[in-house]
Amino acid sequence: MTNDDRGSVPRTHRRAFLQSAALAGAYSLAPRALTAQAYPDRQEKRRNLAVKTYSGKSFPHVWEDCMGSDRAAVGLREQWLSDLQTIKAAMNVRSIRFHGLFNDEMGVWPAGARQPNFLYVDMVYDAMMDRGVVPFVELSFMPGALASGNKTMLWYRGNTTLPSNMAQWGELVGALAKHCVDRYGINEVANWNFEVWNEPNIVFWSGTQADYFELYRQSATAIKQVDKRLRVGGPATARASWVPEFLNYCASKQLPVDFVSTHVYPDDPQKIVFGQDMHYPVEEVIPRALSRVGDQINSSSYSDAPLYLTEWSSQNPAFIAHIIESCADKAQMLAFWTFSNVYEELGVPRSFLNAGYGILGMRGVPRPSFHTFELLHRLGDVRLDTDPGPVLATRRRDGSLAILLWNLIPQKPGVRSSSGDPLTQLSAGYATTGHGLEIGLTLQGIRKHGRVLVTRVDSTSGDLERVYKEIGSPAYPTMAQIAELKVKCELASPTETSIGPHGEINLAIPPNGVALIECR
Repeated sequence: MTNDDRGSVPRTHRRAFLQSAALAGAYSLAPRALTAQAYPDRQEKRRNLAVKTYSGKSFPHVWEDCMGSDRAAVGLREQWLSDLQTIKAAMNVRSIRFHGLFNDEMGVWPAGARQPNFLYVDMVYDAMMDRGVVPFVELSFMPGALASGNKTMLWYRGNTTLPSNMAQWGELVGALAKHCVDRYGINEVANWNFEVWNEPNIVFWSGTQADYFELYRQSATAIKQVDKRLRVGGPATARASWVPEFLNYCASKQLPVDFVSTHVYPDDPQKIVFGQDMHYPVEEVIPRALSRVGDQINSSSYSDAPLYLTEWSSQNPAFIAHIIESCADKAQMLAFWTFSNVYEELGVPRSFLNAGYGILGMRGVPRPSFHTFELLHRLGDVRLDTDPGPVLATRRRDGSLAILLWNLIPQKPGVRSSSGDPLTQLSAGYATTGHGLEIGLTLQGIRKHGRVLVTRVDSTSGDLERVYKEIGSPAYPTMAQIAELKVKCELASPTETSIGPHGEINLAIPPNGVALIECR
């Protein structure tokens, strides 16, 4: 990828939207280099870790409950549906959340209409259901015919204004909920989630906090009037914001809150996320923010409401593993943003190997992030006790062990990471200059010795950028080259290593690599 290609994408999913300049002007922004500076070395060169194979607790795969996507209209495309089928087969993702269900391109409420039109919604939802995936229903943006203004954002011009008539918005939401129940049955739709809007605390919503709270009241009331079993929640805010205020408002109005949702990216301003000018390492932002929001929920009238992180992101395999390990017990959903590179918030992609979101790249070619989630899927449903460190050890139902190890290179303070920044979602964009990590693993309580399988995601296995360069970095890969990329970007076959007489395994992991040990 050339420097021009890298510079053609705005700095971040969120920061670009907050620039005073128009989106078109943001395309000229250049990436910030990882500059050398005085920085204490937080990385170890060797780590000894013990796994208690006889002690553990339930470990639901909360990262597989949902993944994000661009907007509803791309669900009409063959590539998006192909990508959806791929992730369903590889990691059994259960639901997909996307923006823009009510965008004018979906034809839900055309100008002059007296009632909504759900023909395109049905096409998208039916295709998802056919592939074993259900919608995570985000109620956005405002249909032009119901909007109080013309303010829009994103390349596809989602309308961010209030409805001209709040009651009419409630009628639309209620009609959608009833339509889904009539079409798919209450037993099915009662397991879905209806989330009111997206990031109303920043530029995705032109109204005030009070305006959003009224929008939530209208939406929640309309949904529950269809059937009380339907699940509704919010506030779907950026930067882990508004949660106490939202829950206090809902309590004062006796409104239902079946789940609390918010978003956190490691590059979010920490002064906003934590309420003061904090300087936590990038790797700690998401776990600390979720702990804070969890405390806010526990101290509210909705202490039983689950916490859903409905957006977070990274293309760094080790960072993904770190977030799953540190956050799986802090939220009941960790919805990664996004599963597919069919993604046009900032415009049509300008290069094949681009820095847009998606664990699947252009034309469904897998990225290292995709393979990381593949390995996470192989983990068991019992989490074993371990020493603190870069390890996630599990036991499967058949009694075999699946243990994930990684080597996360700490990010320098003040340098933007790959996490949530489309400019730096390639391996060269986050810190890779650290050294390899030697991990000495001891499996306490294991009775048999012999050999185990090791599957890796690193520069030697599943690395799209390396393979793309090997085939000549074509601007427009042929169909044969795309097929070749898919084959060469697959994970390398597992290797074998031995278990010592005391249950010890030694493994070297390169910078930001991950490795899965399978012991049967």
